[in-house]
Amino acid sequence: MDPKTLLEKAAPQLWRLADDAVDSLANPLAGLQPLDGEGEALQGRLLEPLTDLPDGHALLGLLRDMLGDVTSAAATVHAHGWQRAPGSARGLALVLGTTGSRAVLAITPGRDGRGPTLDVVVSPGATFNHTLGDAGSEWQVTLDVRSQQVWNASYSPGSPPVPPVGTATITATRKGALTGGPANGPHVSTDGIAVGVAVTPGGPLVATLGVTDFQVAVLPSALATFLGDGGGATTEKTDIRIQASRADGLRFTEGGVRLQRPVNISLPGVTTRRFAVELDHDENGLLLRPTLSALAKPPVLPLTAALDGLGLQVPVSLLGDRIGIDTDRLEAAFPTGMGIGLELGAVGGGGSVQEHGGPGGGAYAGALDIDLGFVRVQAFGLLQLPVDGQQLSFLVLLGAEFGYPGIQLGFGFALDAVGGLVGLNRRVDENRLRDLVLAGNADRILFPGNVVARADEIAGSLEACFPVARDRFVVGPMLRITWGGRIVSLSAALVMDLPAPVRTLLLGRILIAVPDPVLPLVRIQANVFGTIDPSVPAVELLATLTGSTIVGTPVSGECYLLFRGGRDAAFVLSAGGFHPRFVRPPGVPALRRLAMELGGPVMRLRAEAYLALTSNSLQFGAQLSLDATIAGCGVEGYLGLDALFVWEPTLSFAVRIFAGVAVLAFGERLASVGLDFTLEGPAPWHAFGTGSISVLFWDLSLDFDERWGDAPAIEQKAGDILPLLREALARPDAWTAEPPAAQRSGVRFTEAANAALAKGDVAMPDATFRLSQRIVPLETLVQRFHRLGVPAQSWRLEPVERTSGTPLPTFGPATERFVPGEYFALTDEQQLTSDAFMELPSGVRLAGSDVRPGERHLVDDSYETGYKVESAWFTGFAVPANGKPLPGTGLFTLESFARPVGAAERADRWRAAQRPIGTTRVEIHT
Repeated sequence: MDPKTLLEKAAPQLWRLADDAVDSLANPLAGLQPLDGEGEALQGRLLEPLTDLPDGHALLGLLRDMLGDVTSAAATVHAHGWQRAPGSARGLALVLGTTGSRAVLAITPGRDGRGPTLDVVVSPGATFNHTLGDAGSEWQVTLDVRSQQVWNASYSPGSPPVPPVGTATITATRKGALTGGPANGPHVSTDGIAVGVAVTPGGPLVATLGVTDFQVAVLPSALATFLGDGGGATTEKTDIRIQASRADGLRFTEGGVRLQRPVNISLPGVTTRRFAVELDHDENGLLLRPTLSALAKPPVLPLTAALDGLGLQVPVSLLGDRIGIDTDRLEAAFPTGMGIGLELGAVGGGGSVQEHGGPGGGAYAGALDIDLGFVRVQAFGLLQLPVDGQQLSFLVLLGAEFGYPGIQLGFGFALDAVGGLVGLNRRVDENRLRDLVLAGNADRILFPGNVVARADEIAGSLEACFPVARDRFVVGPMLRITWGGRIVSLSAALVMDLPAPVRTLLLGRILIAVPDPVLPLVRIQANVFGTIDPSVPAVELLATLTGSTIVGTPVSGECYLLFRGGRDAAFVLSAGGFHPRFVRPPGVPALRRLAMELGGPVMRLRAEAYLALTSNSLQFGAQLSLDATIAGCGVEGYLGLDALFVWEPTLSFAVRIFAGVAVLAFGERLASVGLDFTLEGPAPWHAFGTGSISVLFWDLSLDFDERWGDAPAIEQKAGDILPLLREALARPDAWTAEPPAAQRSGVRFTEAANAALAKGDVAMPDATFRLSQRIVPLETLVQRFHRLGVPAQSWRLEPVERTSGTPLPTFGPATERFVPGEYFALTDEQQLTSDAFMELPSGVRLAGSDVRPGERHLVDDSYETGYKVESAWFTGFAVPANGKPLPGTGLFTLESFARPVGAAERADRWRAAQRPIGTTRVEIHT
């Protein structure tokens, strides 16, 4: 339940409690008269003081305990009568101050179930600061009310908020131990509580409840005895704070309706995992649910028990006869989830089932782990029942791990584990799955190991990555292969999200540990996430190094592979990122450099590198950074290289070398030398850069920019295009017949006809003829051909002519993918940033109106339906020898006298009649 909904359910009970309390004062308030001499806001509304406050209501009793005797003349806070208008219902007013300067909080009972009305009136310029109760009192109350102008506001259930014009802070603190429940059973206790209300100009009213040294004994005596302690055990003392406001609802100050705290319960064989307190509501009022999760091993028994959600249900009563914990309804809650692990020598295992999500939500998570010696079987499942309109769904993760050395496949390879993922009414959240894998948590899906102990993290990851979705299915086979014993381990899963649109995702985890995973000198761990889309086609793989070390030195970075066809075709292969000048194709992410951290606290050395290959470039670079400083004194330096080679539109390269070193003293630079040099070429050559030397306050820099050489002469070969274009158009594969997009005919062709259509010997009567080539784009101005410059020119096809001489109409151009650098004059920058392929006109489509069809001839399109039944089957009225009559036999005999029966229905009857006896074979001849 969210905080705002919780407040909406709890607020009516608070209003009703106040309404009942004031309504019980009807007799004492009846004879009170209005006070004279009050300000405009109070004149005629504030009545005489009350002489007695009855004890008939719990809220009035609590008010007397906090504020003292409010009917006494010596009291700081006085109880008065209140009447909002002449003839209206009378209420109770709590008044600070004397005539002319007052602060009044009044409540008037409602009528017809509308709830009470709360009035706040503070005189202009009023300032009140009082503390009620001494050090020996049970309650101590602090009142601070201030307003520079008249503060006159009214509040009632459902009314819009009224901005306050003054400041009011009221805090009531009670010291002393409070306990609810039996001492030797489940109970709660606290050493003090504090209630407060605060409001400031422009801000919402905020009510708070603080509980000091909150402690819970959550174990029922029977369960405590089972775990080895007959009297139960209590949690550590902790402070909790609850607040309520219209903006944030009813919640814990540190979060939502659930507050988690560290816990340490001392019981033999019990390890506590977490302690949480939840706020909830039922038909009787507010609930406080302290819960505990623990791992227990009872004495003597060969099992381990994991308990989750073990706790209490503490009802908070807001009734006229009592306020506080309702000990009559205090209940111990047995675990919402429990896991049992068996330890029986060579065979062991266990499992668990627990509620997942909120209580009563119909969601459950279950885990199973069984070790049979030669194979270890693990399973984890999520089940969502159709509760409160939710969709029925489930998700199951399975895995079978074979004992070392696995199933040998040869050449050092072994099959170590197999498994799979199956989901009904579930889909894949690609973004969350990618984040999970690249964060180094792929093992939560790929053979997670101890599924019982890791149930919470596995359930949370699966729920986030595979959310509920109607009519979607998830299937994901997975396996793990090792090489060299345990030196190399590869876990992979192919996850498919079905039905259309089908998405295929690849999850992988590669672990290289030399010489052994137990004590590796070299540990390389890569998590891989990929997508496969055959419709584009496109293959994308992204790998990140997490938890990798080489002889204790951390290694990090990311690798990426992209092969994409279609309109936005691209090829990218990168390890560690790209050249700073390279503009990444659409959808290609920025990558972290391959990096190693060397050295210690005095001398730190960081090495970074990258290598990238695209369809028109080669990029690589490295940088070495040195930090040898202590307290801002020492040496800093760097040395780096960035290289970019491009072969379109012409072969060229750009190499940048940069280096620098500086001597520091207490964070200030004493001397430094820097160099940044770039060389581009080969035709023309271009060298530019800068160098600098700095010593104390003296700086010297040298900038240079030099060019030399001529642009390469490019041979013009315009005459080569036409012969190649003619040859391409004369090829048989340039002419194709495309079938219609919507096939509306019910005709089925013979195998010979289908073969002739596939070869292109014949075509459908309503087919479209396509003429296309890939030599040069048509209807497009080109400046290059075969990677060489040509005069700007454009090529087009003249309309095809009939034998009569009139042109054959065309409709719609045919297109193909062309490489832009092959036909357009692009700069190096344009070549780097443009798409690898462009969809350009390559031919035409021809109408089939003048296509000569074959000779017409008659065909027989009628059909007959016959039945062939195995000789062993009985079709008469007599009972078969085996004593099993055929159901529905009489229907076949009476068919001719009843309504006409279609062939499909008749075949279904035969199948239904024959199914109970055994295997049925019915042949239909058409």
